[in-house]
Amino acid sequence: MSDDQIEIYENDLLFYLNEFCEINKIEDIKKESQSVWNSALYYIQKKLFDSNYFKSKENYKLDNGMYKESNFNSYNFELVMYILNIYIYDMCMKYDKEISILGFSSLTGIPDSTIYDWGKNTLSPIASEILQKLRKYQEESLSNKLVTGVKNPVGVIAILNRRYGWASPYTSDSRQQARALSASELPQLGGENSQNIKALTSDCVVDNAK
Repeated sequence: MSDDQIEIYENDLLFYLNEFCEINKIEDIKKESQSVWNSALYYIQKKLFDSNYFKSKENYKLDNGMYKESNFNSYNFELVMYILNIYIYDMCMKYDKEISILGFSSLTGIPDSTIYDWGKNTLSPIASEILQKLRKYQEESLSNKLVTGVKNPVGVIAILNRRYGWASPYTSDSRQQARALSASELPQLGGENSQNIKALTSDCVVDNAK
């Protein structure tokens, strides 16, 4: 891939991102929601990439040429990786957006199910590397939001917990179950606070104060 091709790809992606912002009167894409960002990615995809854009142009023969040549629905993984790097470094990181498989699918038109399948691709090490890189930088882009403190951390931590196993006080699987009180911890009848004893149930706290 020549330097001229690289420059064209990057310029085209950023050109249509700017065009999307102008059409929708967006002054600062950084301030827009993730859903608006994904809409911008889809807009770029419609302008630049058709369904066959990332397919390999190299054909193969099987069984000594008995069958017609075909690319067997394979992809040009080097081209995909190059666009992935623009997506990560020049778009999502620059504009403080989440990096995701769904977002990359919106940008390229490559089905997300296909990208997940690349993790099982043994014919090209680049294919599995694309999936691994997307997952790695998705976690990084989310954790960066916690460091900058711009977003409410509750939703971000919940996503990190669900997808990457981060410990979170905001999700049900990380809440501690209430333990039973020992005899020494129970309130004593006839004591100073005997009129305010609270009966504990499994579902709620009932105030027995009269």
